[in-house]
Amino acid sequence: MKKLFVLCLALSLLIITSCDDKNDCGCVSPPVNEKSYIQGFAELDEIQVRVISGITVDKTKNTITNNVNIKEPEVYDVKNGISIHVDIGYGGQGRGFIGWYGSNTDYYYELVEKIGDTSYNTKYGDGTRHANADTLQYINVTCNKQIDSSHPAGSSLNDIFSIYFEDICAYVKNGYKPVTGPNYYSIVNDYGSHTLFGDKLLSVNLADKPHGGLSLNLMLETTPEHTDEYTFTVSVTNKQGKTVENTTEPVRIKGINP
Repeated sequence: MKKLFVLCLALSLLIITSCDDKNDCGCVSPPVNEKSYIQGFAELDEIQVRVISGITVDKTKNTITNNVNIKEPEVYDVKNGISIHVDIGYGGQGRGFIGWYGSNTDYYYELVEKIGDTSYNTKYGDGTRHANADTLQYINVTCNKQIDSSHPAGSSLNDIFSIYFEDICAYVKNGYKPVTGPNYYSIVNDYGSHTLFGDKLLSVNLADKPHGGLSLNLMLETTPEHTDEYTFTVSVTNKQGKTVENTTEPVRIKGINP
């Protein structure tokens, strides 16, 4: 069970793995509404957050590598990749779900028409997706302890985190092909062809990236001054002004000093 959870977690982080049926990682394959890449949407209702290790980014090559292990390290190290995985709507299976089946079907078709996702027409694709029904406006990250002198406990850490997520609308508008160029990334060990966007959390304008993937990967880019146990709180606000937040379990992170 733990192995399945971590594999789905890695996928939700934008690292695509093989999903044969509808499941908690937000992937549906083969698609059941064959005309659309997006099989469902989730409203911002609650989030799950967890610190993981093993997602690394090469910004010179615009690639992301998934080295997530089943067993989490006893001590996390920024050099090996430290990310906060944020799951909105539990991968499309939580409350506020909007799909082609069940309730809210009219709203689902209204959204896919608005996005222009009506010509996927792939019976056995490389994994269809679930997306945000809302447009996200703002994300903030804080920590219970000081990271360094510029980031005391409780202060915003947005300038030392980067964000990575699936830019689903860009993929659809590009004819269901991966988008390339500045701030777009490919997966080194990925079987599929999806579009990942990444930038400094402080710099990204989330309102320009509506209906993104349900999972966000927030990557810590600064090593704390001291080795210690840290917990992070993430808050997500949508364009309508609704804010939800959650806090990670404590993890021990290697610092510059013991």
